[in-house]
Formats: sequence, C-alpha cells, structure tokens
Amino acid sequence: MKRSYIVYTTIFAVVSGLILCILLVFSKPETLAQIQETFMKIETQSKHQAAVKQVPPKMPSSIPNPEEPLIQDVQQMLYDDSIGSYLVVTEDYHFFEVSGTGERINASFQLKGDDKLLLAGLDGMTLVDGETVALLTSNQILVTIKRKDGVWSEETREKLEGATIRDNFRGLGYDAEKKEFYTINHIRSLERVELTYFKMKQDEVKIDPDATEKQKRKLKKKQKQPRLTIVKRSRVDAADGMRTDAKKAFTDNFSPIGLAERQGRIYTLDSNALYLYSIDVKEKTITGESASPKVYGAEGIFVQDNELFALVETDKFSSRSFTPID
Repeated sequence: MKRSYIVYTTIFAVVSGLILCILLVFSKPETLAQIQETFMKIETQSKHQAAVKQVPPKMPSSIPNPEEPLIQDVQQMLYDDSIGSYLVVTEDYHFFEVSGTGERINASFQLKGDDKLLLAGLDGMTLVDGETVALLTSNQILVTIKRKDGVWSEETREKLEGATIRDNFRGLGYDAEKKEFYTINHIRSLERVELTYFKMKQDEVKIDPDATEKQKRKLKKKQKQPRLTIVKRSRVDAADGMRTDAKKAFTDNFSPIGLAERQGRIYTLDSNALYLYSIDVKEKTITGESASPKVYGAEGIFVQDNELFALVETDKFSSRSFTPID
C-alpha cells in the first residue's frame, strides 16, 4: 500500500510539473511567436527544397576546382534564413539563388533591359517575404523579384517619386507590418542623416454619393494609378554617450554601406572609417563601435542566423567572400 502511494504521488507530481511548465512557457506571447516562426520556417524550407528538385539548375551543381569562384562580379547579396539560401546579384544584374553551403546554384535568371527604366548601380537589396526580393538602384528604381514554383523572375519595376538630387540612399529594408520600404539617406549637402520611407500609394478620389453613374465613371477615370512614393523622412542624430571617435567619424564623413535589421535595430557599416553603426528606430539615434580591420573595403552587410556579416570580396562568391563583424 505504501509503495503504491509513493508511485501515484510521484506520477501526480511529474504530471503536475509538466502541466505547470507547459502553462508557464507557452502562455508567453513571445514564446508562442518564436515557436510559430520556427515551424513556418521549417514549412517554407520544406516546400522550397521540394520545388528546387523540380527545377534543375541552369549551371553546374558542382565546381571541379574549389578555388574557382561559383559566381563572379558580385554586386550585392543577402542570406534568407526562411529558405536557407544565399541570394546574389552580379554587376550585370544576373540573379542567383545559392544553397546554404555556398556550393550549389539552385536557380538563376538574367534581368532584362528596359528602354524606359534602365538599371544603374545597386544600392540596396532586401527580403519582402520568403518568396519576394526587392532591389533599389542608385537612380531610385525599385525592382521586385518573385519566386513561383521554384522559379525566380522579375515582377515589377517602379521609379521612386519624391526623391531629390541631394538624396543619397544606402541599403534597403522592409517593414512588413506597415508594408513600406526604408533606406539610410545621407544628405551630404545638409550634413543630415535620415531614414527615408517609401511605399506604393494611391490617391483617393472623393466621389459624391449623390453623383450620377456618368459622373462617378468620369471621376474614376481621373484617378491615378498606384505609384511608388516617399511617405516619410526621419532624421537620425548621434546618441548621447556615443564614443568621441565614432561620433566624429559620423559627423565628419559618414559613408554608410548596406543595411541589415536585427532584433529591432538597423545596422550599417562604414568600412572606410571601420565603424559599425546601430540605429535605434524608435529613438531616432545612432551609435557606433569600432569594426575589425578585416572588414576594410567591404561593400555591404547582411544577417545570417542572427549574426552580422560583411561582404568583403565582391569580385567573387565563395566561403571567403564574407566575414563576421561581431
């Protein structure tokens, strides 16, 4: 009888402990959000890998010489942890998806020329979602690239309205909640640094409910098509307590390279002055810390598995083309 009592008491204690543990852990919204995000990533990767197998690569899946670069003349790249792949754009606007090991090209396509909207140098590249990538050129053209059934192709090409000759955009990010893009804007002539936000916007045409059908049709015809336009400019200033050397470099000759978002902060690199800058979006302040000399001459930054990397060797893509910053 005593032995049975001990067994039942132990089982009850273990079950009660498990129930309490589950209630305490899974009752937190942030925990549930992380679990949901993890399962979504697993599902996305599974679907993507299945699609990749159906679409044979247009280039060799392996390189005989390990010293030979997989891709040459890299312009910008980023890592998509939702599909576990690198996305690379070359100087001639050839787009590649490379496996997470960096050894195999999963898919590629060449962006075609456009008589109306020619593409200049690439200033920014970001993920809109696991199936969509956006590129921002130095002549303020936003190119949207989308994947369907494992195949990447260009979807739209829009000219940004509201930009001025003084604007100097560096990097590109996307706010999924507000459905708007943002970029670091260093306006040298005004000695001003700001976050510039833009998105697709359509002017609303007010129609009188009492108007006739003919009048309503006439007003609708006057309505302009949706257009990509700047919606907000937010100045960024040096934070209190920022190191003197970093503040001086920011004030005197700030040259941001790339944009990466991690844990609610925006990071940019100045590889000429060797500083990594972090922008607090809510406070609209920026702080800077010394970066390692190994990132000198870097052309961009990106996040991989929550770690910041600098793109150093842009003439080729290999495991040595980028290095961790922190």
